[in-house]
Amino acid sequence: MALILSIDTSSKNCSVSLAKDGLLIDTIEEMEDSFSHGQKLHVFCEKLLTKSNVKFSEIDAYSLSIGPGSYTGLRIGSAAIKGFSFTSNKPVITIPTLNSMAHYQKSNWSHFLCPVLDSRQGEIYAAVFDQNLNCLEPSHPHVLSSSSFSNFLNNQKVLFFGTGISKVKDFISHKNAHFLDNFFPSSKYLIDISESMYHKKDFADLASFEPLYLKDFVVTKSKKY
Repeated sequence: MALILSIDTSSKNCSVSLAKDGLLIDTIEEMEDSFSHGQKLHVFCEKLLTKSNVKFSEIDAYSLSIGPGSYTGLRIGSAAIKGFSFTSNKPVITIPTLNSMAHYQKSNWSHFLCPVLDSRQGEIYAAVFDQNLNCLEPSHPHVLSSSSFSNFLNNQKVLFFGTGISKVKDFISHKNAHFLDNFFPSSKYLIDISESMYHKKDFADLASFEPLYLKDFVVTKSKKY
């Protein structure tokens, strides 16, 4: 039995969920192009606990969607989780974002799953799982082409879903390619995995864990100027 606060800041969706014994109590999340996670995340956590009549001291563990995804979003989520854990002396559970997305979709699809997240121009972050969630291709940066994922598509239907879906559609037109629109990472997708990892005491090392960036950070000019 565990009371777990989960956070996902890997995309435009700033998402916080509270679950007890693997059952969702409530979620607060907001999608914004401006990636205002730095201003919203702690406010959402406080609102969620107040709404649920739960104190920070009652939380048994913290769960984090560790990436890949937005460099800034992942950094903000990681810093918040480390702060909560250090202050409360409670463990942290880290879950790769693409794994949590596949876990959520497994009951809706009986073939290969390919969660994809937006990255730089012409690139995505991707992973491939079978219907039993065995990882066939781990999280990696992927430069898209017309032959992308053909080794999987030639053998079985593949469901592509996530924030990089529009890019995938531009390159892949295979008969076995299926697409799910409007699917974003969410803290809700961490709940089942977090509960299982908590009971296995599969916790991250607070001092050493880092977000799963996969690529180096690149500074870009703000579109405001």
